[in-house]
Amino acid sequence: MEYFHPKHPNSTIYLSLLAILTALTTVATIVLFVPFPTTSGYFNLGDVLVMISGLLLGPVGGFIAGGGGSAIADLILAPPYAPITLIAKGLEGMIVGLFSSRVSKMTKFSLLDVAGVFLASCAMLLGYLVGEVFILGYSFGAAFAELVTINSIQVIVGSIVTLSIGPILRSYLRDLSPLEET
Repeated sequence: MEYFHPKHPNSTIYLSLLAILTALTTVATIVLFVPFPTTSGYFNLGDVLVMISGLLLGPVGGFIAGGGGSAIADLILAPPYAPITLIAKGLEGMIVGLFSSRVSKMTKFSLLDVAGVFLASCAMLLGYLVGEVFILGYSFGAAFAELVTINSIQVIVGSIVTLSIGPILRSYLRDLSPLEET
């Protein structure tokens, strides 16, 4: 958002939010770990924080917090997935950030927020499908089964929670923006 980016007069708030959301993304990804039987993938709640990071921090922060936080969790739980996760979840956070930064003054979700969340979900699903087939070598059937089950549920939950509480958080954090660094 224009009031939360690295060049904002109060970049301390931005950097603090970036660190906190990266850590929360890692924790949310690890806290509920349900492995998928045909691949090394797993269900988690990290998509909620990936999308919220994009909504609050814009495209760059969304990529760093969403991709980085999720990749850190994968280094702990499923190391072969870490590079794919960095890109897939990073793009997810970045796309939400690109769309929501255009409506950063709104206190309710807008059509741009919905479009961003939808396109980000598609990018994440496609990223894992392609990564599992071409990088990890899983069959298309196994990767597609994961896509239509756990990965779809993850992005649906992430989308609903983000559109429900994200604009409220955005509105609350906007009030912090006039602070100047000392």
